Order: sequence, then structure tokens, then C-alpha cells
Amino acid sequence: MAVTTSGISRYTVVEASNVTLGQLGFDVIVEGADKTEGTFIAIKAIGGPIDITTETGIGDVLTTVSIESGDIVYGAFTSVLYNTSTEATGTCIAYRG
Repeated sequence: MAVTTSGISRYTVVEASNVTLGQLGFDVIVEGADKTEGTFIAIKAIGGPIDITTETGIGDVLTTVSIESGDIVYGAFTSVLYNTSTEATGTCIAYRG
């Protein structure tokens, strides 16, 4: 049987638990910074709303989507960009996965 390295079968049960707990770390992404690339499993807004654009190899991309403070977007993201916006006042935390 082939080993799947992407999609919903990427992690074992133990690995998935560690990922959801944020044990692979996170990046704080500031507004207007260059696109941050890597493997991200969640994006959270704190302290105010944020506007983000993402890329992914699975599913749809997010293009200039506003996320309210406290909200979390889950997915398999390959890059995150915190767009410059007059509405964006929060901090973007992108959890690695």
C-alpha cells in the first residue's frame, strides 16, 4: 500500500493530535509583509480583524477574506499573505502543520 503524504491521510492519529495542539509552532504574520510560505493548518485573528489571501494544494484558495478577531480558519495552506487594509487592525497567527 502506498503511503499518502498529502490530503486527509497525511498524519497518523498521534501526529494529528500534536498538530491540532499547535506543537509544530506558529508564525506571527504582520500586515503588508511578504507572503509567508510553508505548511499551515490554521490561521487565527487576534486583537482585531485581518484580511488574508492564501494558497493551497487542496481545496479552494482564500482571496482577500476578512477574519474577525478570535476566528480560526482551518485548511491545508501553502502560503499566507496578510493584506494591507484600513479595516485590518489585528494580528495574524498561522499555525504550522
